[in-house]
Amino acid sequence: MVAAHLFAENGYTATTVDDIAAAAGMGLRTFYRYFPGKEDVVAPLLAIGAQAWADELAACPPAIPLREAIGRSYRTATATALAEEGIAESLLRPLLRAATELPALRATWLRVQQDCEAQLIPIIAARTGRSPDDLDVAIAAAMANTAVRLAVELWAEGAVPGSAADAVDSCLTRLAGQTLL
Repeated sequence: MVAAHLFAENGYTATTVDDIAAAAGMGLRTFYRYFPGKEDVVAPLLAIGAQAWADELAACPPAIPLREAIGRSYRTATATALAEEGIAESLLRPLLRAATELPALRATWLRVQQDCEAQLIPIIAARTGRSPDDLDVAIAAAMANTAVRLAVELWAEGAVPGSAADAVDSCLTRLAGQTLL
């Protein structure tokens, strides 16, 4: 979390590995033992929300329709994860904005998203009574994850009103009515 606070205060580019290590009370060798580069410091923070979302979706009652369960579980998971980690949306917004704008962070963000999508496949398969190898399950996981990713990216840019969870609900609703394909 130290790095996220520094990125929010000083910007990603202006924050150095030396700054992060000093603020965390560790030496550079220790830093590099755990993180190959400064962009990797934020991966666990970005992954917290994804893991919490997958866990909440897996625990969501089967009677709730999948689209509703995806939105509800995202809202619950992010609120819980942010509260448990002591992260305000005001800290998350600049971090996500940087993750979409800066190539080094973008790679980390997309890796977290790909891992999240892989986590969703067995959960969606179990909820729908299908095999995790079913192409429709993989497509549903990709669509859900992409809708959520797009929603939080648009929210981070300030392109949509309300909270990140509101943006997710909006994108999922639009996805359900999508007719362009």
